[in-house]
Amino acid sequence: MRLFLLLLIILNLQSCAAPIIGGVGAIAFSSSAQEKGLGTSINDKVIYVKLRNAIYNWNPAVSENVSLSVDNGSILVTGKLKNIDTKIQLTKIIWEVNGIKEVNNKVQISETNNLKNIAKDLASLGEIKARLMASKKLNSLNFSIDVVNNIAYISGVASSEEEISIVTQIAQEARFIKEVQNFVKVNKDTR
Repeated sequence: MRLFLLLLIILNLQSCAAPIIGGVGAIAFSSSAQEKGLGTSINDKVIYVKLRNAIYNWNPAVSENVSLSVDNGSILVTGKLKNIDTKIQLTKIIWEVNGIKEVNNKVQISETNNLKNIAKDLASLGEIKARLMASKKLNSLNFSIDVVNNIAYISGVASSEEEISIVTQIAQEARFIKEVQNFVKVNKDTR
């Protein structure tokens, strides 16, 4: 009976191998296409997962209301929270995760989420992402975008100052965008 159970477990685990290998392959492919490289991309993904877990374990509601972008250990936090104390505590939680070099907490304090504003933010976000993907002058995988209350937040790694200008211009030209906050850095590693 034990042998039968052991064989059953082993056969079931084999079905997990393909998705795991496929997932690792997808991460490696997307990471190699990015400006920051495979090692940094993997580190950023590990930091992202640790951040999400830490925030969720502290306060699941906050986890649902904030977006995180991780680039070379630099964290951009956007979204809406109901009070300043929660925003301050969120920043403390983020700094507790190993590997963090910088935190840009751009979470806005707002009592209500207006459906009209949410729709505008989503429309702007979709437009910006579509235009980034369509651009032949840059790799859209290198940039993270979030839009909150008509403010576009951009983070990532560019290969040149020209790329930063292009990304900023794309965001500025999107409908409903009133302001662009740019946290993009130029990759100085020329390997």
